[in-house]
Amino acid sequence: MSFSAQITKETIHSLDQGKMGEAIGGMGSHLRDAAIRSSQALDGFSLPKKSEIDNIVLAGLGGSAIGGDLVRSYLLSKLSVPFTVNRTYDLPGFVNEKTLVIASSYSGSTEESLSMFDEASRRGAKIICITTGGKLADLANAHNLPIIILPTGFQPRAALAYSFVPVLLTLEKIGFTSDESANITDTANVLDTLAKQYGASNITEENAANSLAHTLLTKIPVIYSANDHFDSVNIRWRGQIQENGKHVAFGNVLPEMNHNEINGWDFPHTIQDKFQVIFLRSQQDEHSQVTKRFGILREVLASKGVEVKECSSQGNSLMARMFSLIALADWTSYYLAILAGVDPSPVPVIMELKSKLA
Repeated sequence: MSFSAQITKETIHSLDQGKMGEAIGGMGSHLRDAAIRSSQALDGFSLPKKSEIDNIVLAGLGGSAIGGDLVRSYLLSKLSVPFTVNRTYDLPGFVNEKTLVIASSYSGSTEESLSMFDEASRRGAKIICITTGGKLADLANAHNLPIIILPTGFQPRAALAYSFVPVLLTLEKIGFTSDESANITDTANVLDTLAKQYGASNITEENAANSLAHTLLTKIPVIYSANDHFDSVNIRWRGQIQENGKHVAFGNVLPEMNHNEINGWDFPHTIQDKFQVIFLRSQQDEHSQVTKRFGILREVLASKGVEVKECSSQGNSLMARMFSLIALADWTSYYLAILAGVDPSPVPVIMELKSKLA
């Protein structure tokens, strides 16, 4: 059975009405553009001093929140204050005038983000906004707050570079990190290379994303990664499979799952072959004990009849290695949608939910 007989450029052209493939393939250029936009915007504002900040909260959901997750994971060993990504209507009780609140909403109209903005304002928090416009931009302008304006025309999840880079460079300008420009360039170059390997111009069995999509088409993916640095990459994998592929997916992190979930693969006996476990690996970034745990976990799963596929990171920098695995997730979820005969872009169930809530 030839993979190329099932996915062709013609099918992609017919199904991908929202041009999701172009957005995924362009993530390298998005990173570069986001860096320029962020730097130009931040140069025009006076930002709080590092000494004035006790904690950081990113107020956002969905595609607007995942960028914050990735920054938190990426800066895990650098940040000197707690960083929380808050995905609800209310802010944590600790938020006060020494909290940096980054209100991130691609549309500018996410109701939960707007609710958190109002609460942050009432508590006197230091607020920075990231959006394409909408009510959030109006509020930022009305309060004379720093704002980074993003380009329109993307699904929020396809604008990952624009939810990641502005947060990272904001924290860099305040003083929480440094020298990120070289890492962004390295990551963008890796993503350009992977777009050629995984993209629609190379729909072959050697295309790892295409191959994995075929494997997952009749399976339930369960994603396992190390907790340090790659917990957010794990979240991205699940989210992309769910939104682009309209395909259920689950996941967990090591070492935590070794203390509970590992024991749950015994029963029921009749469903183990319905799962496909995926290991997200970046051994140079793993604790040595976590590396050992992956080996043991593979043996345990094999004894239960559960298939495991291992996906390894690429790149010289931690940022590049994180985004290399994200690229594989994005392209795999894209081909899952094409194989299922659906446009990857629309999220009709989410839109129906928002409509009913409104």
